[in-house]
Order: sequence, then structure tokens, then C-alpha cells
Amino acid sequence: MSAKNLSIKFTLALLFLAGVSVGCTRAQTIDLSTKEAVIEQLEKQSKVKFSKDLVCIERLKESAKIIVIGFFRYDYGCHLEGAFVNSVYIEEGAELTQKALNGLGWKKANQVQREKLALTWIEKGLLAFSTVLYTKDKDFKDGEFQPPIVASKDDGEITVTLWTSVMRRKIEFHHLKLTFTKDGTLLENKLVKRTRI
Repeated sequence: MSAKNLSIKFTLALLFLAGVSVGCTRAQTIDLSTKEAVIEQLEKQSKVKFSKDLVCIERLKESAKIIVIGFFRYDYGCHLEGAFVNSVYIEEGAELTQKALNGLGWKKANQVQREKLALTWIEKGLLAFSTVLYTKDKDFKDGEFQPPIVASKDDGEITVTLWTSVMRRKIEFHHLKLTFTKDGTLLENKLVKRTRI
């Protein structure tokens, strides 16, 4: 190989590494440390303007990679719209759940750990703006209350059933059943029963 060809290849390699370095630096410099910064990135990535007062933000202490976003409605309170996972905004849906679970360590977790991660994502993500009930609320009149139950199947499927308190115009209690496949896909999100005060 001639010295000229070697020099060209070396120069191209340096340019490639510089480009990778710049890309990594850009990814690392996305600021999501404040509510204002989160809203700014939300507007950039979704190309929609939002009122600061109507954006609800929950940060998962289990993973700094995940920031849950909700929007406030006067008749409904905050409701889930999506989340930042690894600085990328993803709207509510199957992709969000799978990427959030992976951000929490789903792929490397064993089945017992996945059961805990499923409950964590439900409580801190999907139901971030509701209250998962571990004990019977004083206003809960239904006799069927039970704390969250997590069950696994041999194929890796995980089902979580729980009660949650939701503030609407009046307090509502929702009995939910959520099922995840082995790869972290949300297979079912079912409202089994609703009671109101």
C-alpha cells in the first residue's frame, strides 16, 4: 500500500472518529434537568408548543433515563402522554412500555426481577398520575379490595392486577389487569371494574 493511500485512509478514519465524537457529545448535551428544559425538548421533538402550566412531569428514581410526561385537564387531572427514554420522547403506546422496561433493565433481569420491574413501570410510568393502592382507602366501599398481585407464567408472561385511585370530578377506584410478554410488550391493559364515591 502506497504512503499516499495510507495517508488518505488515516485521514478518513480520523474524520469518522471526529464525527462519532461530535454525535456522542450532542446526545450527551441534551438538558432535561429542569421542567423548562424538558418542555423545550418536548417541543423540539414533537414539534408542538405546550403551555408550561399544563405539562406534568414525573422522574423515576429507579432510572434517570426515564422522565414521564403528562398533560393536565381540568376535568381529569394529569394523564399520561408519553415519556423521555434515553433523551428521546416516545408517545404512550407499546413502544414506550417496551423501551421504558428495557431502560429499567428488563433484558438482563430474571423473572422475579421482571415482576418487580413490571409493577414499577405500571406504578411510576403508566399510572404515574394516579395512586396505586397497597391498602384499602377509607373511601373504598367495594368489598373486593386487594393489594397489587403479580403473577408469572412459564413462558415469561407477567400479569399484574391492582386497584388505583383516580381523581376525576369525583374520586374513582379502578381495578386494572395488565399483562406483559417476555420481551416487555404490553399485551393487555384492561379496566376490570370501576367504582365511584
